[in-house]
Amino acid sequence: MFVKSLLKKILLIFLLVIVMLTLRSLWYAGFFSTIKMNGQYNEKIIKGLIGAEDITIDQKSGKAFVSTCDRRGIAAGKDIKGAIYLLDLNKMDIEARNLTGAFKQEDFRPHGISLYVDPTDTTKWLHVINHRKEGHFVEVFRYTDTSLIHVQTIKSNLFISPNDIVATGTNTFYFTNDHSEEIGALRTIKDFLLIGTGSVGHYDGNTVKILANDIRYANGITIDRDGKKLFVAACTDGSIHVYDIEPFQMTGKIKCNTGVDNLEWDEEGHLWVGAHPKLLKFLSHAADANKKSPSHVIKIELNNLENPTIKNYYINDGVLFSGSSVAAAYKNKILVGSVFEDGILILDNSKSAIK
Repeated sequence: MFVKSLLKKILLIFLLVIVMLTLRSLWYAGFFSTIKMNGQYNEKIIKGLIGAEDITIDQKSGKAFVSTCDRRGIAAGKDIKGAIYLLDLNKMDIEARNLTGAFKQEDFRPHGISLYVDPTDTTKWLHVINHRKEGHFVEVFRYTDTSLIHVQTIKSNLFISPNDIVATGTNTFYFTNDHSEEIGALRTIKDFLLIGTGSVGHYDGNTVKILANDIRYANGITIDRDGKKLFVAACTDGSIHVYDIEPFQMTGKIKCNTGVDNLEWDEEGHLWVGAHPKLLKFLSHAADANKKSPSHVIKIELNNLENPTIKNYYINDGVLFSGSSVAAAYKNKILVGSVFEDGILILDNSKSAIK
């Protein structure tokens, strides 16, 4: 009798723990949040760019670089070659031009990208996370106003599940691994339990070193203009981690309460974030294009790093555009990319464009 009673208590505690863990995971995934659509902008979608997961803009020239890859096609076993596109945001009719069509790498599958402008000679360098069939790499290109010239490929066994990158030189960068293992059951379980396995790494031109671990889905990464602080999006934690570069240490956390993805600066020094407010819906959308996932754009003003101003710039229900992963600002335009959608959403908030 005593044994039965004890077993019932153990089972009850076990079930209670499961329920609490489930509720905790659902809370962080935004399950209980309400989507309130906002934003009065002219919305336009430029088609033909499938899976425009990351976008970065050269603020001086108004040129946008877009990393694209058909991820659903890859999941279906197709031989997919991704591409880097260029958009001139100064033109009335924005067209996308493929910069890597001649790149002789048939399994080129770009992910996170970062543009570096060398202050000594103003040359421009694009660093690209590349998920090839044989492994993960970083490709370095030089941009010449008309094309991307491939310069080198960097390989390391510490590129475990690289997601995003921020270049600090022509041959140096920081990067994120969103997980410490490849896709599988263990990774799924850890994600459900909110066990952070992501990391931040650094390449100094010769060697790769991991600087921080145990991050909940380390995603977007960027560095401030002074080169003193590093910002890393922890997607399933709904926050952005702030690190001092020297000595390297975590010094703060910006709580965003949404599934933060890629990070981009505007000309005024504000941080723009593409995000997933409903992570479970995003997972469903990843598996089925007919299931929509809300898109969320937030703007972070960092005049006071201890108390930043976070603004919900734009949010939709996913019907027009699903699964936003990046928001990049140039003048009155915001370019929003997606992990899976066909196209880029352009939000224009100039008075002449608002409906």
